[in-house]
Amino acid sequence: MFKNYIMVAFRNIVRNKSYSFINVFGLSIGIACCLLLMLFIQDELSIDHQHAGIENLYRIVTHLKRGANAETLAACSPPIAMTIKAEVPEIEKSLRIVTPPDVTHFLIRHQLETFYETGGYAADSTLFDLFTFQFIEGTPVKALCYPNSVVITESLSRKLFRNDPALNQTISITQGGAPADYTITGVIRDIKRSHIQANFFFSITSPGGIAEFVRNSGEWAGQNFVPSYIRVHPGSNASEVERKMNEVLMKHGAEAVKAFGFSKTLSLEPVEDIYLKSVADKNPRIMYIYVIASLAIFILLIACINFINLSTAKAAKRANEIGVRKVMGAFRSALVAQLLGEVMVIVAISIVISTFLVVAALGFFNSLTGKGISLYDMSPISFLLLLIALTIITGLLAGGYPAFYMSSFQPAQVLKGKFKAGRSSGALRRSLVIFQFMIAITMGCVMFVISTQLRFIREKDLGFEPETIIVLPLRTEQDKKSYQALRGQLLQESIIKKVSGADYLPGHYWNDIVLYRQGATKEQGVGHSMNDVDYNFTDVLHMRMLAGRAFTDNLEAEQNNIIINEASAKALGFTPAQAIGQKLNQAIFTDASGAFIQYEITGVIANFHRQSLHEFIAPTFLKPRTPAEGDMFDHLVIKTTGSDLSRAIAYTESVWKKTASTPFEFSFLDQNLARLYTEDQRTFRVITVFTALAMLICCLGLYGLSSFIAESRFKEFGIRKVMGASIDQIIGLISRDFIKLVLMAILLAAPLSWYLMNEWLQRFAYKTEVDVFIFLYAGAGAMLIALVTVSFESLKAATRNPVKSLRNE
Repeated sequence: MFKNYIMVAFRNIVRNKSYSFINVFGLSIGIACCLLLMLFIQDELSIDHQHAGIENLYRIVTHLKRGANAETLAACSPPIAMTIKAEVPEIEKSLRIVTPPDVTHFLIRHQLETFYETGGYAADSTLFDLFTFQFIEGTPVKALCYPNSVVITESLSRKLFRNDPALNQTISITQGGAPADYTITGVIRDIKRSHIQANFFFSITSPGGIAEFVRNSGEWAGQNFVPSYIRVHPGSNASEVERKMNEVLMKHGAEAVKAFGFSKTLSLEPVEDIYLKSVADKNPRIMYIYVIASLAIFILLIACINFINLSTAKAAKRANEIGVRKVMGAFRSALVAQLLGEVMVIVAISIVISTFLVVAALGFFNSLTGKGISLYDMSPISFLLLLIALTIITGLLAGGYPAFYMSSFQPAQVLKGKFKAGRSSGALRRSLVIFQFMIAITMGCVMFVISTQLRFIREKDLGFEPETIIVLPLRTEQDKKSYQALRGQLLQESIIKKVSGADYLPGHYWNDIVLYRQGATKEQGVGHSMNDVDYNFTDVLHMRMLAGRAFTDNLEAEQNNIIINEASAKALGFTPAQAIGQKLNQAIFTDASGAFIQYEITGVIANFHRQSLHEFIAPTFLKPRTPAEGDMFDHLVIKTTGSDLSRAIAYTESVWKKTASTPFEFSFLDQNLARLYTEDQRTFRVITVFTALAMLICCLGLYGLSSFIAESRFKEFGIRKVMGASIDQIIGLISRDFIKLVLMAILLAAPLSWYLMNEWLQRFAYKTEVDVFIFLYAGAGAMLIALVTVSFESLKAATRNPVKSLRNE
């Protein structure tokens, strides 16, 4: 029987070649898209799940609140993790893993090899007790127990030693200050699926740098920049652990927290939730997963709808077969099984084709999403089970209704030639076409609004001019000391207009400081972002001065003078003009005499975006280096004329090689800022590609339906032509009904699109408006594509010789 079903299925495929091609091709594309997106989702959901006992792993989260202002940080103060381990019995182990806040690249040297490396972390010796990383050389036991020990990844090992063993080798690492030698105590596999993207870990017991700072810090209220983790004993209650943690915090840090003028509490975040659902992330990635999952479901649905529409439209052609089978004694259940079996054959063929499409498209998909997904990441059994599940789901979705619909035919009517397709099947087809285009138009609207927002970002006035600015990072102590020498030589080239220095640049982390007005209390203080800059920094970035003046090159005279932004003046209760000459105290920190540091406002600049447009502009101030601090900046900033950037870079490189001993590297400020929107650009690319594919599948179905209508009304069109109907009128007869369906889809898509677009725009503090023209563009595009698709078959029907359709009458 099963063999008979397969034979009938193949006969029907061969008999209806064009419809079969549309069904198989549409399903293949839909299933391939679904498979790719499911592989992406599976990769995202697997992040951090390689760690043993992950259900008992937590990250400590800090909640700060001052008045109406609240902030959540995925880190805490340095001593918290170790102290709560000692005082909370439910905690089995604790861990601190931290990278210097102002260091993104570490200088690594070994013999003749010298290069910068990212992803360096100081970590406690418990790192490999909490997190599972695969060791290639060495063992996790005591790998980070001793000072100046380092564990590196396989890629870094190959960079340094090619294929030679790395264990017990010595390398030099510079983390912004003086270099230090470290002994390699282990080599691990590259970290691919973890929220901790590290290339090496060095022991937190090492002297100097961030490790010594964290180890010796006794600050319980501030310095909340240390990511800290705990593992609790199995069966422990997380809420109870949180309560005890906060008791320990108040026991040791109540006075310090009060002195800062804010409230502070701690909570626990499961490690398995960090990557997708972090409470400290304003835009959790789980929203991206929802978008991808929705795309996968809708594209598969669109492909299945095509199959349903064509199957029900062609039902009349198989009515006689169904009638004969019923007269011969076939039960309805057997007919349903047969018809579903035929569908499964078509789906199975589509699954095979889609697998080849996935293999062919995987490289492009990885470049689209920024992933490194491979089919080898999933076991063959898991992939086979996924294909079987997709076959069954797709087969039931695509073939369920047609099977039950066709098996309901009454044999008496069919065999007497009185069978007519019911109105319900036509209404269903129209509804499904509307649904198809509603989804496609919604995806198009979302694509348009993301494109509009990205254009808004590019054109938005940032409050400074990032164009034609070259940035040189000064990553070592020697490079920092070379600042003045570099500056002097660079200014000798006419293409270089100005040179300045700063610790931080827009797009980077800035220090957090609390300032309060004279006469106010620390509790009334305002959190600020602070940056140490050279005297001409505002001039180089072309920041607009609203009141007061910029800094002068007399550092002695400029000591404790600051320039604030407009948001700072407003938060402190001043107008820009009123702010000039006002004195501000810095909470907590004091000068050498023990008095709180006091600043005087000498200038107010217009608001500028130091972060992405996802964030609101925060109160910010700039201050010059004091003579005692010297010109030790982390970045050298070069303003060029913009006429010949390649020449400017070549000259800058030659100056660097004469003055500095580290590898030359540079970046453009505008390109650095553009990277803040990498995720948004990626979302736009994914939605654009899959919207195009969804529209292609819609068009395949529309072409099949228009072809069926043209075929079923072949004689009608012949009579109309004989009676004098023009080609335009014939085309209009076929196109009119489809145009109505697309118009209804546009009307239904508008509110759904409006909701989704506004939800996505909530990710941004500064955003474009949802314009009604977006709906018009998406609707007009869908209408045009539908007309072109339908008109092709309509034109064929309208230009046929009417004699051929009427000669048998």
